[in-house]
Amino acid sequence: MSAARHPLTGPTSPRVELGALHQMRESAQTLLRHGKVDECYELLLAALEALLVKNHELELLLAKLRRERIGRHSERLDPGQLALLFETLLTQGGALTPPDPEAEAREDAELDREIDRAEQAPSETPGTPPSRKVRRQTWQTRDVERQVHDLELPPDARTCETCSREKEDIGFDTTHRLEYVPGHFIDHEYHDHKYACRRCKDGVTTAPAPPQVLERSAADASVLAHVVVTKYADHTPLHRLHRIYARSGTEIPVSTLADWTAGVATLVEPLVDCLAARVLGAAIVRTDATGLKVLDPQSAAHIELGSVWAYIGDDRDVLFRYTPTGEGATGPWTFLKGRTGYIQADASNVFDRLFTGEVARAIEVGCWSHGRRRLVAMRDTDCRVAYPLKLIARLYRVEHLADARGLMPDGRRALRQERSAPIVERLYGWAALTRQGEPPSSDLARAAGYLVNHHRALSRFLDDGRLSLDNNLCEANLRDIALGRKNFLFAGSHQAAARAASLYSLTRTCAQYGVPPLEYFTDLLRKLANGWTANRLEELLPHRWRDARGEAIAW
Repeated sequence: MSAARHPLTGPTSPRVELGALHQMRESAQTLLRHGKVDECYELLLAALEALLVKNHELELLLAKLRRERIGRHSERLDPGQLALLFETLLTQGGALTPPDPEAEAREDAELDREIDRAEQAPSETPGTPPSRKVRRQTWQTRDVERQVHDLELPPDARTCETCSREKEDIGFDTTHRLEYVPGHFIDHEYHDHKYACRRCKDGVTTAPAPPQVLERSAADASVLAHVVVTKYADHTPLHRLHRIYARSGTEIPVSTLADWTAGVATLVEPLVDCLAARVLGAAIVRTDATGLKVLDPQSAAHIELGSVWAYIGDDRDVLFRYTPTGEGATGPWTFLKGRTGYIQADASNVFDRLFTGEVARAIEVGCWSHGRRRLVAMRDTDCRVAYPLKLIARLYRVEHLADARGLMPDGRRALRQERSAPIVERLYGWAALTRQGEPPSSDLARAAGYLVNHHRALSRFLDDGRLSLDNNLCEANLRDIALGRKNFLFAGSHQAAARAASLYSLTRTCAQYGVPPLEYFTDLLRKLANGWTANRLEELLPHRWRDARGEAIAW
């Protein structure tokens, strides 16, 4: 009888287990009476093995409960739990050497001290300040109208109560009160005077009207910029914006607002194409996708699920492309066709052809956040994942140390080779051993298998200091699509979704470069209205606009 089938291995009550023991004793006596000593011996061994397995499971559960008592979401591992987890691994038949729990704790403490020292010391790289958390005041103003008010005492209150002389002004204290003045519209009415010669009657000459951003539209560039930024940067649906404008005394139909956003998207499309060229020429391209519901009268449900693909070049240039389906043929296979540089993505099958030569021969860079996510999902049900989570957290602490020291890519690579490479090897050893000892269908085996199957892609960051551990930047920029999706519910058509992707591309690129979007779009639309030439379009990209204006402003 195997231990896996033995009644003692199941989650039973103490009374049931005692009954099982009595039944086992009777079975053993029966076997002895019939002279079956070997069978009796095997039965007792199976029972003992079952008890040992259950005892070990209870020890693991107790370690988990102790961790939850310290902090439900804490990833710290106490030395006793660490030793217990490695004891479990060793019973699986592996050859992983158990580490010294106290040495593990000392290593983490020393890393924390190094980070503290680096944050307090000057940067090793000239001109690169260390990453410090600066305590900011509760509120700040920039480019805000400032009015100074002198508050003086009335003459009768300036008399000294002791000598009856008039008190002198010896200075002042400064206090602030921040006033909010609601935004308002200005209706500029232009009288375009017409001139004609009464004698010759040769024709009429009219004074030129101000430039028009959109054809047959009275909207100034500032209004169009506000509509675009409010919808695509602040995620406000147009029907809400219609009510906001109405409170300011201007009734603009929602359909007109929609036409304006469509017109702006069409106007800036050549600029977005310039942005796409920059992304394709980047050394590192990050990519991911998210779904977007679109109204489609042709479908049975009148709703189709399209995809918005994000492509981020060198951590700054953000490009979104909409496709009616989530198929790779209409998304990354087309946009990234023929690429040979780095591509960082999750391990979705849709990206495989970019690395196999079928579509491109790009270099795959893995995402540690995706590898970690599977382990985090089991954190409250299987405390064995605490150790790999601890090692992954240490990888990020090494990155924190590099940031604190202000290291350039070469210095970061050297630090990773020294400190991160051994951690990755220990993680890979844990994953390989765990996958061998677990049933293939278990969650732990799948989580460990992810690390084993993508070991090379996940280790790529060790060889190049420009690479990141994860693809979180891409997901963070896709969050704008998710916020808009939550507020707008759906796009009005496939064409509207494509136009939205173009405008999101510019607003998110502004965010990455620290460019204020309202000022940027206002200036951009005015320049386009004044006949900005096509061969100078690249000068209007957010990074060039910022450089022309000076230092980036916090968004």
